[in-house]
Amino acid sequence: MADTATSPENNLSQDSEYPNQKYAWYCLSIICLAYVFGFIDRIIVGLITPAIQADIGLSDSQMGIIQGLAFALFYTLFGLPLGWAADRFNRKTLLTAGSGIWSLMTAAGGFVSSFAGLFGVRAGVGISEATLNPCAASLIGDYFKPRTRPKAFGVYTMSTAFGTVLTYLTGGAVIGFVMANSADGSTFALPVIGDVKAWQAVFIIVGLGGIIPTLLLAFTVREPKRLNISSKVGGTTPISETIAFIKANKMTLFCHNAGVALVFLAVYGWINWMPSFFSRIHDWGPAQFAVTYGVFGGAAGIFSAVSSGYVSNWFKDKGYSDGVMRCVLVGCVGTTVGSTIAPLMPTPGTAIAVFAITGLVVNYPPAQALMAINEITPNQFRGQVTAIYILVLGLLAAGLGPFVMGWVTDNVFGDPQKIHYSMALVSGVSGTLGTFLICRSLKAYRISLSRVDWT
Repeated sequence: MADTATSPENNLSQDSEYPNQKYAWYCLSIICLAYVFGFIDRIIVGLITPAIQADIGLSDSQMGIIQGLAFALFYTLFGLPLGWAADRFNRKTLLTAGSGIWSLMTAAGGFVSSFAGLFGVRAGVGISEATLNPCAASLIGDYFKPRTRPKAFGVYTMSTAFGTVLTYLTGGAVIGFVMANSADGSTFALPVIGDVKAWQAVFIIVGLGGIIPTLLLAFTVREPKRLNISSKVGGTTPISETIAFIKANKMTLFCHNAGVALVFLAVYGWINWMPSFFSRIHDWGPAQFAVTYGVFGGAAGIFSAVSSGYVSNWFKDKGYSDGVMRCVLVGCVGTTVGSTIAPLMPTPGTAIAVFAITGLVVNYPPAQALMAINEITPNQFRGQVTAIYILVLGLLAAGLGPFVMGWVTDNVFGDPQKIHYSMALVSGVSGTLGTFLICRSLKAYRISLSRVDWT
């Protein structure tokens, strides 16, 4: 049954209309927990790439497809219809279903042993994860008051940092446990299932863990009332009105979407290839890398996600109406510089240090990019506009990032031992282009803000 939107005449959202803020933070914590497991499912393949390549014999280009494009292509294609659904139906139910399916699809990775099989399960993860950002962004807008919202989006984006930490720390621990309890160093006996490859066991164990937030979403989180309804938009929100909004804000949305995506093309690339980079260039095994980067990089990522909301509000308190996008710009500059320099560091310690310093601002763009969409878009089509942003981010960043770095290693440098050069080259070029677009977005964003007709 459709989730009925608030009528247009109720376009002014008073503080009393928002849910109890303690309960709102609880709901956000459960959404974040689902996001953590979703992000682990998204990047765990990078940590076990060496084991998959050793077992199946896939090239860097093929693994780039498995890491990125197989997930991102379907993640983005299904994002638009699911964003449309988030604007019309119960968002909590939609997100709960997505969480359960992407967890089961990750576990299904433990039952395949070919390029085609891995591509299929990764596509399944992508389709179901397409429910996440449109539903979460819309829900956060209705759970939290405007002043608190930048911080809430920062906390939400912190889930990616926690996901990275848990992927590396827990993933490394699972790999160590599996290897330590493996009879021949390559297979592991699971109850009921029997013997599977060590990397397959990781997929199964990690995937089944995602059922926990799915149950919490289903039984403890409630759908909030829809607020921030524009008086200029009809309650039924036909596609034509969404298209009209996009046309009216085309410069803002183009620079915003493409800018963040180009910067994060590099980020998704190095997140997925870092285990292989440290293995090939610095002779670090998965466990050593996972623990070291999980501690330092993870702490930095958490800090950047939480602090992003405070930085946005600081800019606004200084009189900059576009404070949210200025925070995004700071993150793009720092991320581009850091991710270009880090792979070229001479020692593993200095490389980790630069990657960790980069992590201090790496979550500014994704956290406040979602806030920016929320700030200029009426509730009636926030899910759809968010889904378009996720489409661009998914194709350019999550889809092409890992593939482009793998392709450059194979075809430009022609040597797996030169992966550090491909990481630096891709980061420098794509990050610079993205940062330029974010600079261009500031004026257009201020114009978009001037059109907002709700408080």
